[in-house]
Amino acid sequence: MGYCVALYFAKLLVWDKILGLGSTDALPGFAAITANLVVSFYFAKRGFENVARIIKR
Repeated sequence: MGYCVALYFAKLLVWDKILGLGSTDALPGFAAITANLVVSFYFAKRGFENVARIIKR
């Protein structure tokens, strides 16, 4: 799931915004919420791992 979201955002940012070679519609409803949850879970997970590593010391 994370790879799908990463590919979508890479296409959206690099291909559409930076290169200006396309136009992708924004994700509607449930798909947008799911994509945001996947991204936020990844960053929250890494943050908790770093905090746990600091506390462990």
